[in-house]
Amino acid sequence: MGSSLRRLALYSASVAFFYTLSMAVPSLWFEALTAWVSHTAMGLMGLGSSWGVDGGWVWLALEGGARPVRVYIIRECTGIHVCGLLAGLILPLEGVEAERRLKGLALGWAMVFALNILRVVATVALTGFDVPPFSWLVASPNVDTYHYPVSFAFGVVGVALVVWAVSGLVLPELGDLLVEAPGLAAASAQEAWSLLRGARRIES
Repeated sequence: MGSSLRRLALYSASVAFFYTLSMAVPSLWFEALTAWVSHTAMGLMGLGSSWGVDGGWVWLALEGGARPVRVYIIRECTGIHVCGLLAGLILPLEGVEAERRLKGLALGWAMVFALNILRVVATVALTGFDVPPFSWLVASPNVDTYHYPVSFAFGVVGVALVVWAVSGLVLPELGDLLVEAPGLAAASAQEAWSLLRGARRIES
């Protein structure tokens, strides 16, 4: 197997493994932590809120707004799957000492958690208060009104910011890998095609 194909197989397997692991580990504790920190952040902003666990479901509520808001914090609301993807990309980096890998992973995870708290608070606050210019477009918003666009924005911009910070401050190799990824995929496809053609020749 060629070097490009081996590297692509390694990174693909690593990302798949850590993503699957992140979606399989018990997450109630992380959901509760997300709700508690979001509640604390809202309190620091002067927003009344409460949170709790009811029958295995973690909830967060906004109080005193234009309308009451109550959301449930599930696994996908914690950003744990993004942490899994980061682990899958960072841990198998070649030629990088373990200490820098762990530092990069710690920075990435901390940023993902902080940005996710900001996402949760923004979604709840926008739903609970009539904030221009959004209130000019939506008279009576619900959680879904802001959940999907806010999550999409944080998903794209937030992940890009995390990768930029980790690459710039700790692991330039991560940025190099992502820049190299399209070429690596193309080279891997070419190597796989060559191997397939060679196997066909042997069979014939």
